[in-house]
Amino acid sequence: MKRFTGQVTVFLSLTALSLFALFGTCLEGSRCACLDYLCAQAANSSLRSVFAGFQGETMREYGLLLCPGREGGTEVWQDVMLTHAEKYLRPGTGTLHADGDRIGLLGLELESQNAVYITEDNGAVFTEAALTYMKSAGLAQLLQEVLGRLGLYSEEDGAGFLETIGNMIGDKDSSLEGIVSNLDDIREQAAALQEEARQKAEESDMEYEPPAGTSEDVSTDLLEQIRAIRKNGLIAIITGTEELSGHSWESPALPSRLSEAEKMRHFGFGNEPDTMLNHLLLGEYMQHKMTSYAAGDGGDARYEAEYVLTGRKTDKASFETTVGEILLIRMGFNLAYLATDAEKVALAEATAAAIMTLLALPQLILLLKWLLLSAWALAESIVDVRGLVRGRKIPLWKNAATWKLSAMKLDLSAEGGGTAGLSYEDYLRVLFFLGDTNKQSYRMMDVIQERIGQQVPGFRMRDCLVWASVTLRADVSYLYLNAPFLRTEAGPRSGRRFRKEAVYGYGRR
Repeated sequence: MKRFTGQVTVFLSLTALSLFALFGTCLEGSRCACLDYLCAQAANSSLRSVFAGFQGETMREYGLLLCPGREGGTEVWQDVMLTHAEKYLRPGTGTLHADGDRIGLLGLELESQNAVYITEDNGAVFTEAALTYMKSAGLAQLLQEVLGRLGLYSEEDGAGFLETIGNMIGDKDSSLEGIVSNLDDIREQAAALQEEARQKAEESDMEYEPPAGTSEDVSTDLLEQIRAIRKNGLIAIITGTEELSGHSWESPALPSRLSEAEKMRHFGFGNEPDTMLNHLLLGEYMQHKMTSYAAGDGGDARYEAEYVLTGRKTDKASFETTVGEILLIRMGFNLAYLATDAEKVALAEATAAAIMTLLALPQLILLLKWLLLSAWALAESIVDVRGLVRGRKIPLWKNAATWKLSAMKLDLSAEGGGTAGLSYEDYLRVLFFLGDTNKQSYRMMDVIQERIGQQVPGFRMRDCLVWASVTLRADVSYLYLNAPFLRTEAGPRSGRRFRKEAVYGYGRR
């Protein structure tokens, strides 16, 4: 009797088992490769989805892409990213719809490697964002237009011009109180010398007569005008009866009030070089996006540009400091013109010579002459600024036709300027170029926060994310076959782990 030992059955069973193992391994390997790609896509897409939720108000008003990253000091953008990632990796909750779960997601975790906020890198992150916006608006044409208004046609000329302006201001007291004191000192010195000459003439029984071409107004009207300035304030002489804005920049939540440690986080992240061209563009950003005194009513914060330039705690103080610096600039150019006008120099020299001759102090004639010329230049500068704040333009270099004060006295009814020359906004540009870029960047962020905060309560610039680097970790279960050799990383016993990195930021690739 023939016996059946089952060799064929065993053979066929082993063959089938091998085929099923091979088939399962291929399926699981294909699934593993697909999941690896899907996790990478989920990491990148979910991070980009976070940045797609940018703050609409800052984009519309300031051209800045800023992503809400924190709320009340707690980072929330990671939770938003996890929500988006689950839509990719959990079937039926997002873009993937299926009757069965072919992914088998067991766990999803997010680890933030780095997160950069707009207020970091000592203001350079904001500067880069603002310059990115400005460079999309016709850079060459903009540069040529601004330099042309300043009478310059190259960056090299501009650098020399700004150095000249910087020397004019230097370490001088640009407050209106300091300027009034300076004007008072000059006038009182001249008046005292002239009065001493008169007394000496009377003691010698001589009739005092000022030299031909001079005026008694140098010692009488001018001192009365100085007394009026001391009583009413120089700012009132310049602006008239207009009431200045009382807005305050005292809030401790402003970006400029952040600690140095927080400001210096991610130092070196910004990649825009500190060149004159970039400083010029940043100044244009300020001019286009922020209000100033001469630009008309801008709401509660009317003198935003002046605050950016000076950093004073109130609009009024910012405006007064700005006007004082413009006065110093105008005085420098006006005095330079007077030195080249032979007729006006002769008038000042004749007055000084007559006074010092009576005092028997001819060696001081030169000193008094320059005192008189300085006072004359400053009086003309006050007239210039009165015109600037009213929207007129003042030529940078004056001539006999554009000079307003024909005598050495301050005519408070005069207003300088016309339709040619530099405007008030142009002088703000000059002052901006002379300032510290980092400090100006933080003050501009102060302005943006104040303005946007009126529309979005609780808005803070320090909570605005601009760049992030993350690692997404997804644990998935086995589906077809437990194949440990396919595991990409040690994960849970019932599955495998995928770890994917993603990086994204506005204006960065």
